[in-house]
Amino acid sequence: MKTRPVVAIAASLPLIASILAAQSGDLGAQTGDDEPADEIVVNEEMTVSANRFEVPISEVGSSVTVIGLDEIEQRNQIYVQDLLRTIPGVELTQGGGPGKVSGIRIRGGSSAQALILIDGVRVNSVTLGQFSFANLMADNVERIEVLRGPQATDGSGAMSGVVRITTRRGEPGWRLRATAEAGGSDHQRFALGLAGAHNAFDYSFSVSDLSTDAVSHVSVQGGAIEDDPYDNQSYSARLGVAFLEDGRADLTTPSSEGDTALDGFGVEDLNRDAVTDDESFVLTVETNFTPSWRQTLRVGSSETHLVGTDPDSFFSNYDIRSEILQIEAQADITLNESNLLNIGYSVEDRDAMNIGTFTESVDFESWFVQDQYSPTDNVHLTAAIRRDDHSVFGSETTYRATGAASFSGGRTRLHGSVGSAFRAPSFNELFFPFFGNLSLVPETSDGFDLGMHHHLEGNRWSFDLTYFDIDFENLIGYDFVLFLANNIAEASSNGVELTVGYRRGTAFDLDFSHTYNDTEDKTTGLPLPRRPKQRTTLVARFAPTDALDGAAILTSVRDRIDSSGLDIDDYERVDLSVRYAALPWLQPFVRIENALDEDYEEVPGFTTPGRVFFAGVTLTRK
Repeated sequence: MKTRPVVAIAASLPLIASILAAQSGDLGAQTGDDEPADEIVVNEEMTVSANRFEVPISEVGSSVTVIGLDEIEQRNQIYVQDLLRTIPGVELTQGGGPGKVSGIRIRGGSSAQALILIDGVRVNSVTLGQFSFANLMADNVERIEVLRGPQATDGSGAMSGVVRITTRRGEPGWRLRATAEAGGSDHQRFALGLAGAHNAFDYSFSVSDLSTDAVSHVSVQGGAIEDDPYDNQSYSARLGVAFLEDGRADLTTPSSEGDTALDGFGVEDLNRDAVTDDESFVLTVETNFTPSWRQTLRVGSSETHLVGTDPDSFFSNYDIRSEILQIEAQADITLNESNLLNIGYSVEDRDAMNIGTFTESVDFESWFVQDQYSPTDNVHLTAAIRRDDHSVFGSETTYRATGAASFSGGRTRLHGSVGSAFRAPSFNELFFPFFGNLSLVPETSDGFDLGMHHHLEGNRWSFDLTYFDIDFENLIGYDFVLFLANNIAEASSNGVELTVGYRRGTAFDLDFSHTYNDTEDKTTGLPLPRRPKQRTTLVARFAPTDALDGAAILTSVRDRIDSSGLDIDDYERVDLSVRYAALPWLQPFVRIENALDEDYEEVPGFTTPGRVFFAGVTLTRK
């Protein structure tokens, strides 16, 4: 598996050479907009994850947040997980420093109850059900969409929300970008990217290499005496071609490999010989064309290979391989000016091999129907139903309905959604010896949200207040009577998400969010572990001149308990980043992570880095 990203990129080199040979360009310079007028023009993002069809956010009833390319570049955060941390209703927890397992929780759900898609392909682990963001870099990411609440149309795993990550697409001309940076804990990172488009073809490639001594994996009484290094190599490629009048085909191949040293719980591995090697590879081929209605065909594959090596502990040695192969077809049929029908069908094969433990596979066959109806220009409704057939536990039917209505010239919008979703048991829950249970049924969720979004006159300020409520049933836990996994738990999650935005042209942006999330384990009556009741984020992006820009990010997490029921300390973290275009092609930057040197833990017993300084430079050729 290690050679696949290199082969994919190498096979594309002739195409790069031919496109670059046909182009010429001058050195580019950064430019900025003029001072904003009294009326700020709202740049309405498009979203595809909410309704599985491109519509403006103003027409979407579900709660969705989009982080676009401009914000990704200006924030200058190298990991996707750090971009996700500022989204309302979202909590990420990492069991240690760089490279350690990192999971996402949306609106109180577990990491396995959030569906993660990269270029439309499911990447959740077949064995565990969740996706670790530890090795996912932001180098070639163009767009991140987070859809909150149960999402029936996306199938298994979308119980609390969906994260859709899209790799970068080349734009007309060409752009070569090289970055080098260094920082504390012997951090070194090099990244190279090439993107462009010529006639019907576009392309985007990136490769990065990161190494750091990081920090000790575990928190040790008396202070750590050794660090646990981490190395990451990531590759990404996208090739696109337009055909006919509005047809398009894309090939994408994002992949990564991360190696990190580990410790035992509360015990350091002084020899650093306990390590994990985590490889992932995603391949997608997608075509869109419109003979009489728009048709989309996607063939995708995601593979992971996780190897643990520890000469001192038998239980820390493992070799786990998994693969998901999926084929999806969707037809978008315009019935009339106000009515769009979406029909989808998919098949999916999931395979896993845990060396010395099990080798198994399961199959999915699914279909969905969705109607998007707009009785007026200001009212937009959707209704959908989906049926999934699983080769082990049988069938599951889910639904989703949404509504959005605008008033006061579009400045005020009411939005809401209601729906259900499910999660198929993971391979460990089905097949792992002395734990797996073939009699399991899917976990399920039912939920709704209702909110109001408002722009003040002039559009400088925007506000959104949303109430949400989700019930989780048939949750899988360990049954001490059967001594197997069993559907024995229930939980609830409800709360409020408040967001406030301020825009002043390109000179200054401010995004504030506060999430109040009240969760309950129905068995114990306690809050669900590691779900903060209060979570606040503040992202300030500034560009006082055409040459200078940056970002300041505050995260505050309060009122959490661990799985033991004990309280976890509150914390506040501040991250800073500044870039300066010294020359049109030369952009030095500095970044400070955890600027206040906060001593905190996201998972009790596992270390997080203190204040770390980084400095680097980006060279650009256009």
